[in-house]
Amino acid sequence: MTECFAEKRAARTYALENGVSYRTGLAAVRSRRAAAEGAPYARRLLIEAVEGCGIRHWARVDEWDGGDQATITDGGGESYRLTVADLAPAVADYRDAGAIDHPLDVDSYLADEIIQVMLFGCVIYRSEVRKRPAMVA
Repeated sequence: MTECFAEKRAARTYALENGVSYRTGLAAVRSRRAAAEGAPYARRLLIEAVEGCGIRHWARVDEWDGGDQATITDGGGESYRLTVADLAPAVADYRDAGAIDHPLDVDSYLADEIIQVMLFGCVIYRSEVRKRPAMVA
């Protein structure tokens, strides 16, 4: 059975079980597959954000299960729940753009950027970057 055939069969089954059109079923099947393919990237992003201190300069981590979800509170007191399923589409945009090739390409700085763009629409908190004093030879 080819991948295309399996996808169409799953879409027909989904459409019959849920009483929706074939196109809606196909879209649902494809979104599930995209989320499943992006899960290792999204999980790495969440780990880097929480444990790699990517978001610690603007948020406090209230709950963290070690891999799949975290609850954070920003400086203004607003709480957000981050899950691998929610982060997968955001990571897919960066993967499509070629910024991430492997899950280990996600570092804490990129994790911070992706989460802020997902939550706020842009990067509003910047970590303080200090230059080292110039060395005179």
